Amino acid sequence: MQKNIYLSRWNQVPVAVRQFVLRAVAILVIWKLLYLIVLLPTRVLDKPLSYSVAMGTIWILNTGTHSHDFIDKSEIGNVPTDNGPAPAPLENVYYRGNNIVSIEDSCNGLELMVLYIGFIVCMPAAHKRKWIFSIIGAILIYVANVIRCAGVAYIKIYYPKYTDFAHHYVLTFIVYGLIIALWLIFSKKLNLAHAQTEQ
Repeated sequence: MQKNIYLSRWNQVPVAVRQFVLRAVAILVIWKLLYLIVLLPTRVLDKPLSYSVAMGTIWILNTGTHSHDFIDKSEIGNVPTDNGPAPAPLENVYYRGNNIVSIEDSCNGLELMVLYIGFIVCMPAAHKRKWIFSIIGAILIYVANVIRCAGVAYIKIYYPKYTDFAHHYVLTFIVYGLIIALWLIFSKKLNLAHAQTEQ
């Protein structure tokens, strides 16, 4: 009886919304299983992406300061977890021998790209539009994340007392703001009529 009530209420939800929810749940489950079982242990995506973010950060800093004082070192360091500090691979950005920024795999922007693309995939739109927004959006998120890391490094050197605030709030807000802006632009021409006929 209770099951029929829930099913009846579910069927009253618009088709486009139901499709979005089902696709979102499916993508979330598939991504988490794939990441935790295959991608996380092998670092097949995280390793090159973290390295690339570090190298992009160094390029921005060296170019902006007209120097070669910023370098990258791939190292194992301790990162905070729920169970206390744990060893993890890091891309450390050094400035004149001092470690100023550590880029963990969780900070390389991969999850943000998956979140962004997952939303695009779930929405009713032409495949070409989805591909264009997915590719351009992923590139923009990558660039924004590199600029964020360079910004954290710059602030840590010249305005150290603002480092935590900039890292955890201001610069992070800018990256999320970019993602939301891209979603809003993408959503302007959603084909809801197409979604109704896909059921």
